[in-house]
Amino acid sequence: MKTRLITAGIAAAIAIGIMIASEFIPWIIFVALCVIACMMEFEFLTAKSFHKDWFILILSILFVVSSVLVSTTNFWFVPMYVYTVALLFSQILRHEKHSITDVLFVYAGTLFIGLSLLCLARLVCMQWQFTSFFVCVALVPPWFADSAAYFTGSAIGKHKLCPVISPKKTVEGAIGGAIASIVGSQLLGLVYQFIFYRDVLINYPALLLIGMYSAVISVVGDLTFSLIKRECKIKDYGSIMPGHGGMLDRFDSVVFTVPFALFISYTMGLIWQV
Repeated sequence: MKTRLITAGIAAAIAIGIMIASEFIPWIIFVALCVIACMMEFEFLTAKSFHKDWFILILSILFVVSSVLVSTTNFWFVPMYVYTVALLFSQILRHEKHSITDVLFVYAGTLFIGLSLLCLARLVCMQWQFTSFFVCVALVPPWFADSAAYFTGSAIGKHKLCPVISPKKTVEGAIGGAIASIVGSQLLGLVYQFIFYRDVLINYPALLLIGMYSAVISVVGDLTFSLIKRECKIKDYGSIMPGHGGMLDRFDSVVFTVPFALFISYTMGLIWQV
């Protein structure tokens, strides 16, 4: 518990530093997301030892990084197309090296990670203002849900949520996480409207929808990546964050929720300058 809290504090300090810097240098978010993309993809490939195949490793990392870099352009789909053709063409030439089933596992996971990070980059950078607010929109609801689920489950959890996939998750923890996600989305709006920006109008119903959606889908994301870990017979995707695991262990719920946050931002708007 102590290690988990210390790691969370350090990570929060780094994240806050990046968000503050992004208010003055917006492109720093691209750098941070590219680094996160590389780490997440490497951890995912490591789950089935595909990081040892230099061609797949380089091709997959190039895809997730380029997806971030072109996210705000009209050419966002190009990396996906190139990656699909290159990976499957290489499988034709190297079909004796890996089974098509394993390659499709790599393809599906990498495509999902890349497109989710593309949505995150597009959400955060599409206006080139209020950058830290959009970062929090993407991260606060699922991370609040995850943290509250952990602490609530540890304190009062009795009924197992999905014992075969994730024995430690409880129904009580999931409920606590759902409440935290919804409350966190509203607190986020209040903090930015009355403390940080003051001259903005926040769309609270839109944030509420994101919080409610994250309350459910963050659990789906967490269980999905837990299922992958179970199939690959690993405990965590990495060890860069003691007490939490790897970067993918921290972003497993975010990659599921951020496309919806982007959709709500496009259709309803989240923040306006008065």
